[in-house]
Amino acid sequence: MKRFLFICAISAFLVGAVSAQSDLQPIANVKLQKTEPITLKQLKSRVEAYQKELNRVMTVDERKKVLDTLINERLVVQAAEKDGIKVNDSEVNQNFVTMISQQVGKNVTEAEFSQLIKQQTGMSVDDFMKAQNGMTLAEYKTFLRSQLLAQRYVMAKKQTEIQSLSGPADADIRSYYEVNKQNFVQPDMVKLFLVVVAKGDNPASAKTKASDLQKQLKDQSVSTAEIKVRSQAQASGYEAGDLYINKNQTAAKQLGISMDNLLKIFNMNINDVSDVTETNTDFQCFVVQDKYAAKILAISDVVKPGSNVTVYEYIKNNLLLQLQNKAVSDALAQLINDLRKPENYQMLKTGADLDKALSW
Repeated sequence: MKRFLFICAISAFLVGAVSAQSDLQPIANVKLQKTEPITLKQLKSRVEAYQKELNRVMTVDERKKVLDTLINERLVVQAAEKDGIKVNDSEVNQNFVTMISQQVGKNVTEAEFSQLIKQQTGMSVDDFMKAQNGMTLAEYKTFLRSQLLAQRYVMAKKQTEIQSLSGPADADIRSYYEVNKQNFVQPDMVKLFLVVVAKGDNPASAKTKASDLQKQLKDQSVSTAEIKVRSQAQASGYEAGDLYINKNQTAAKQLGISMDNLLKIFNMNINDVSDVTETNTDFQCFVVQDKYAAKILAISDVVKPGSNVTVYEYIKNNLLLQLQNKAVSDALAQLINDLRKPENYQMLKTGADLDKALSW
């Protein structure tokens, strides 16, 4: 019986080893500047990312298109490197931090994001990223680097053509507004002047400082402008500034409060000062500075209070961005077409062999 179990264990080990070796087999080589294999494991990782997005299993033909995408990416990256174009680790990290800050709704560092994920899901960043988009953090940053290199390569080759694009015509901007007017809605909003005192190593002292600042706001003995200026001093011990809040669940979630508590803020009057509240990391208080009723924005209105960008300018900028993105996409497709020559890459599996390899 023990001999049978031993044989089963060895068999299972061999199956796992064969599977791992199979995943490491190269299915294509990119060799524009250097020979760089694309393995089945790398393809599986990218396919998994797309399947997460599609919420379904991809067909063999769709997986072939993903393989083509990987080949194209490697060709562009090698072409960029050949021309001396680089993307530093710091640039990749900064782009990643910008992306996660947008998702969280506030500026966070990579370490803070990792801690937040651990607190909310109990998962590591690698496991979280894998669950969300099928790629580990390292794999995602490699993907991000290739995207940044591709953008930089296109701009180096086609910058004049892209920058010489004509902007959208006035008639196009106004037509876009009329068709999409219902989407330009300003929700109920409130403008707060928020004061935050970090607990640091002395929560009692932080609470005293927050209470003192709250009293100054209440007595109006010091203006909000003066409190803001003082907050910028190196040893001020607090932060202060304007904050615009929408009346919706998203805003409540970003603030870490219930919808009922958010509604209480909106029921306050202008110049009302809040009590000092405590969070895990700080003490806060605020004064209500202004309130804005929900409305459909006119084309000459600013996009949001506190901004000087009108709806007209917002549409103009977005239409121009669409034109530029299309020009970049078209230029990239042309460059890839020029690079995709038999001498620059090699398919190691074709026909039925490729279909079999992609049928996992």
